[in-house]
Amino acid sequence: MKRIFGAVALLASSTAAMAQEVTYKQLEGHTVTASFTYAQTVRLLEQGNRIVNNENRQTMTLKLLPDNLIDQNYKIEIVTRDGRQVGGFSGNLTAHLNKPTKWQHGEMLFTFDGNSLVRLQTFAKGGRKITVSFTRANGGFACKVEAPFAKEEGADGGTATTSQTNRQKIEILSATTVRSDCRVIRSKA
Repeated sequence: MKRIFGAVALLASSTAAMAQEVTYKQLEGHTVTASFTYAQTVRLLEQGNRIVNNENRQTMTLKLLPDNLIDQNYKIEIVTRDGRQVGGFSGNLTAHLNKPTKWQHGEMLFTFDGNSLVRLQTFAKGGRKITVSFTRANGGFACKVEAPFAKEEGADGGTATTSQTNRQKIEILSATTVRSDCRVIRSKA
């Protein structure tokens, strides 16, 4: 029995050693496109606290540049449950890894840790953590994205922010990721 556990432990440690670390430096010169769609319930605070259900489709494109520089393009589409687009937003910014940046209606910070690029974002109440995890694949890189919203501990309600589409105050009561996709390509020179 001890031999089996020893063999399992040896196999687990050698498998972990074979997994190669991915660093920001190795990803310089690459573009990451991460898309995620939320089924969300939102309270419209400036429209009589009306509650709406919609789909929030987001695409974040990140060019990972030398000197820890990140060029971000962002696109949001708000779609009703019956497929009608009711709003949208696009924007861009340049940020430095590990340096806070003002973004729309809060602060944002990119960090890189444990094979993952993390974008932390604050709102008037609550926040969001977008994690892009990298692995090596087919001589290049592969990625996956997770982007949960976070309610503020000790605060009532959901995540409070300003709508990117109509600039009105909203409260995100729930946002469940229903689809996500991520890809990494070498940027064109």
